[in-house]
Amino acid sequence: MRVADVAVQYEERYWYPDDGSIVWVAGYTPVDPARGRYLARYAPELHARGLVVAGVAGAARFHDDVLQSAAVAPGAPLELRRDPGNEHDPNAIAVFAGGAGQVGFVPREVAASLAPQLDAGRVWSAVVLRERRASPRDPRSGLTMLLAPAASIELRERGRR
Repeated sequence: MRVADVAVQYEERYWYPDDGSIVWVAGYTPVDPARGRYLARYAPELHARGLVVAGVAGAARFHDDVLQSAAVAPGAPLELRRDPGNEHDPNAIAVFAGGAGQVGFVPREVAASLAPQLDAGRVWSAVVLRERRASPRDPRSGLTMLLAPAASIELRERGRR
């Protein structure tokens, strides 16, 4: 089985989105393994490897109990399950966190391209990259995940073996 080996760097920091809010972000960020340069969500280097960075849709609104569990800490594996009978989206892909239950969905625009691959039997995996909170002491308000066309994902912190 193929493993996606992804270079990352752990960080905890405040982030200031364009809407003027302040968000605490903790977890992993993909980096260029040779230079350590941060790779943005749509970086060609990620795209070339088939890697997708996306938020977990609906986590805070519909699955807060799982969102607050230890099962979704940065680096935790996630399970992707097709939900073709979903009345809102025939391409729906549910995201589960270990034995804790469903934490949300793959965003609609990502699911549209990923669902046919899953339906064709291709294997994809996911892992929690980072969490969002209003401050380090507040409950989680969201998650960012990394998806890969592989049986599993190994996050390798840059500079560590």
